[in-house]
Formats: sequence, C-alpha cells, structure tokens
Amino acid sequence: MVDVNRSRTPNFAAFIATGTILGVIVGGLISLFSGNEARLFSENAALGVMAVTFGVLGAILGGLAGVLADMAIQRRQGR
Repeated sequence: MVDVNRSRTPNFAAFIATGTILGVIVGGLISLFSGNEARLFSENAALGVMAVTFGVLGAILGGLAGVLADMAIQRRQGR
C-alpha cells in the first residue's frame, strides 16, 4: 500500500465570502441603529455605503483569517 500525504488547505473563497457577508451585516446594523440622521444622503444611500465599506473590510479580514489558518495548518504538518 502506498502512503499518500494529502495536503490540506483552507477554502479561501469561503473565508472571504463569510467575511464579506458578516461585514455587510455589521455595516447594515451600524447604519440602522446608529441613531444619527443622514443629512447629505438618504437613509438608503447611507445604508449602502456602510454595507459596502464594511463588506470590503470583512472580505479583507476573511482573507487574512484564511491565510492565518493556512499558516497554522502548514505549521502542524511540519512544512
């Protein structure tokens, strides 16, 4: 029997997508419950800006979490 060394890597797309979704949710909640009235923009425009901003930040943090998970896996496998 041949011993096969399977390399495990995290699914980076799943990390980035999860970070984006969580970022959009957080941005939306902050926009809805901040209590500040938008003076220059409509409420929907402010919600959109917050959702996009936090979505991008969430994607970046999700990608970073994926890289850190990959580094931890590589360290455990002794590479």
